[in-house]
Amino acid sequence: MAVFMVSPNEAKRLRPKLSAGLIFVIGMIVVYLAQLGLNMVLTQDAYHLAELKSQKRDLNTQVQIIQEEVDSLASPQNLADAANRLGMVANPASVLLDLQKDKVYGQPKPADPSNAPLASANLVANSALGTTSDFSETTVASLETVSVETPENPAGEVVLTVIPASPTR
Repeated sequence: MAVFMVSPNEAKRLRPKLSAGLIFVIGMIVVYLAQLGLNMVLTQDAYHLAELKSQKRDLNTQVQIIQEEVDSLASPQNLADAANRLGMVANPASVLLDLQKDKVYGQPKPADPSNAPLASANLVANSALGTTSDFSETTVASLETVSVETPENPAGEVVLTVIPASPTR
């Protein structure tokens, strides 16, 4: 390492300027503030992401609850209960239709409401299901209906005139 002797005028000329030091310090402050701002934005986004994940979890729980209610309403027991409340009767004389051969297998007979058995062959009680169907007179009256026009048949066949729309759609 060599030491050189310089004159005072040369020493003043070689000394760093105040403006260069100020630019360096201001540059460091700007870099620090930019880093601080980026960290704040990233932290805010992390909180927002955590909130969205929480909302997604809550919505998934609500979807699962609603799906269980729909599954409960679509159970055979609830469907049979709703059909009984609407005055529908199970017909013990079932008939099979073969659409490809245009044949009817079995003897069609009208259902007799006086001696029709109630559909209660399920082992699950309605209280164990999540949701039960509500077919009061007000809900049945407010349902959309579709008329089905059929010609009169003197053979005593059952003719359906009104079909209520499903309340679950």
